[in-house]
Amino acid sequence: MMLVAVTTSNLGVMWVAIEATTVTSALLVPWRRTRAALDASWKYLFIGSVGIALAFAGTVLAYVDYATTGGNLEMALQWTTLRAAAPSLHPEVARLAFVFLLVGFGTKAGLAPTHTWLPDAHSEAPAPLSAMMSGVLLAVALYAVARWKAIVDLAIGSAFSDTMLLLVGVATVLVGCTSLLAQTQYKRLLAYSSIEHMGLACIGFA
Repeated sequence: MMLVAVTTSNLGVMWVAIEATTVTSALLVPWRRTRAALDASWKYLFIGSVGIALAFAGTVLAYVDYATTGGNLEMALQWTTLRAAAPSLHPEVARLAFVFLLVGFGTKAGLAPTHTWLPDAHSEAPAPLSAMMSGVLLAVALYAVARWKAIVDLAIGSAFSDTMLLLVGVATVLVGCTSLLAQTQYKRLLAYSSIEHMGLACIGFA
């Protein structure tokens, strides 16, 4: 599903694939069948699903906005189509859609303040799954933000998305760095390190 998310040109399919990564990985978190692992899995599933629902709202907003331009609706969710039509999109709708998309996919990427599922899920998951979540899954979610940023920047300029990413990135780095100091369990320490890295990536995008 992560491979589908980064190779598809259809932004709707990308959303479905990222949602599928939530369901499939949440099923593997309680591998040891302990109470803590089960609680972490439910927390991850709930927060991740709420986040991805917000990303869905942003995707729908962009789709409806494109539909008002009279474009080809069968190709409306193709990244190349939306990118080409971006200058004709409504600026207010583009801004609102990006906020939903950043918060939604940012939840999956472990960005503050919706990062709270990540330390629990990573610390309770089997080590191979934890490594895949930190090393790949978070980056896949942030990749979705980068794809939408390319569209929004053409619609309204880069100042708005850069400011949003900078604010979220700095907050995420601060949360990750300060939380690292209090950790005594190495997998939780690595989880907060991953959060910090996602914050640095947001600053880099900005």
